[in-house]
Amino acid sequence: MILNYHQESESPRIAVIGLHGWTGSEHSMVPVARAMRIQSAKWYIPRAPYKASAGQGHTWFSGSPEKGWKVKKTFNLLDTLIKQVMNDGFDPDNIILFGFSMGGSLSLRYGLGMQCQLRGIIPVAAWVREPEELINSASMESKHTPILMIHGKDDSVVDHKKSITVAAEMKNNGFSIHLEIVSGGHIIGVYATNLIKQFIKTGRLENLDLAS
Repeated sequence: MILNYHQESESPRIAVIGLHGWTGSEHSMVPVARAMRIQSAKWYIPRAPYKASAGQGHTWFSGSPEKGWKVKKTFNLLDTLIKQVMNDGFDPDNIILFGFSMGGSLSLRYGLGMQCQLRGIIPVAAWVREPEELINSASMESKHTPILMIHGKDDSVVDHKKSITVAAEMKNNGFSIHLEIVSGGHIIGVYATNLIKQFIKTGRLENLDLAS
């Protein structure tokens, strides 16, 4: 497992697992972590285990709809990482899964399969291929994990309307989820960064400083 870290203080109480997007690496989420300057957080930023088909960077899911998808290495990596995070002294209620694009999809699929409630899941610009399967495979415990879903309304890579559909279905099935559609494209912009920072610090969907 290739892993990067970032922290602003010597005594963090929250662990944030940052999952990069397609063709990313263990360096991709470091600028995001630095920009947030969260004193109470330690960031764990892993590299996806598969080489991307684009010829550079890495991917969490390898394959295609026609040939099938390889995901075992990814889930084994996250199992190992979660154990390390917990051995470092972070309980599940102080662990956040934060993913961008493909990493956002992974944060939901892995986090909702865990047999415990996490501090939170933050999928940004995520493409959820099979929302019904995601909902049906979720654990009972994970339904209590607060989810802050964020998507840019001008995203040309993943249509934000897909997130609207997924969030509505999840809410109807009893999940604790808030979707915020923000200005901008397939990026983590300033407003999204501020929302994420608030959520990481508080672990609450209530009282977020949302735009009117």
